[in-house]
Amino acid sequence: MTELQRDNNFQWTGEVVECESGIHWGIAEQANGIVAILVNSPGGVLTGKQVRVLAEIVGEEGVIKNTRRMATLLLIPKEKVGAALESLHAAGLRVANLHGSVRNIAACPGKGFSPNSRGDTLGLANELDEAFYGTILPWDFKIGISGCPRNCTGVQCNDLGLMAEPRGKYSLWLGGSESGFNPKHGKLIRKGIIREQIIPIVKRILETYASLVEELGAELGEGAQARLYHVLEKTGFEQFEKAVEEVVLSNTIVK
Repeated sequence: MTELQRDNNFQWTGEVVECESGIHWGIAEQANGIVAILVNSPGGVLTGKQVRVLAEIVGEEGVIKNTRRMATLLLIPKEKVGAALESLHAAGLRVANLHGSVRNIAACPGKGFSPNSRGDTLGLANELDEAFYGTILPWDFKIGISGCPRNCTGVQCNDLGLMAEPRGKYSLWLGGSESGFNPKHGKLIRKGIIREQIIPIVKRILETYASLVEELGAELGEGAQARLYHVLEKTGFEQFEKAVEEVVLSNTIVK
């Protein structure tokens, strides 16, 4: 089983982002010469102080845009990128990644906000972000969390989706894709997962995904940027279902 590694370090050279791990961090020059900085914001949540910092960074020349993944995109001149990164760090904000890791985690408002929600979503999004931000993976891995069957985040259309059930439990989907040439729904893997098992389950799924990409190698195509659904097309769900079951039966929880 591949042991997961994390890398939160990168350098902005003034022209490009340098990172040895293979993660593509969210700083990229656009077609018009403006640089986009993708800000990590699990569940799309920012404090008032953080919003003020972002407004100060872009000033009158820049633009703030929200993405479908609930990350925040800053569009600023290239010469302001270095200072912008310093301001983000000072405000407790981090740059999100584009490829090669867990993407910004999408979540609906959840319990305490939505009258329909069955469980916590934003707190869970933050827990997952803290556990897996900067984890080095073969390619993108998208996680979506919904608090009820209204399914505002489309959990079936993520690599991994979680939907809150009554009594504090969650259902798990795997293998979906919301974008690309062939969008698809994932498969319901298990119901009745308790909150404390989610981090260990996601860890095992990421380890299994990384291990299978390494094992399959050329079968995925030379230079393939293999998403989870590419792997599942070759292997099926059995190994992932087994990994989830082992965690559930072992009563593994986060201490």
